[in-house]
Amino acid sequence: MIKDIVNAENKSDALREFLMLVLALLITTFLIRVLWNRSLVKHITILKPIDNLLDAFVLALALNVVRGL
Repeated sequence: MIKDIVNAENKSDALREFLMLVLALLITTFLIRVLWNRSLVKHITILKPIDNLLDAFVLALALNVVRGL
């Protein structure tokens, strides 16, 4: 996704790609929080619930970096 922003032909394409990146991160943040708290915490006893969205956002960002954005 970042490559698409850098290689955009004009500013509107770059802005659209940036907004898609932000939207993907936000959706991933909410999904990670829900999935973490509802399934992983119940089955893996050493994990603690995510209480705020900042922790979920950091986890989503880390997963996106590992995945290769």
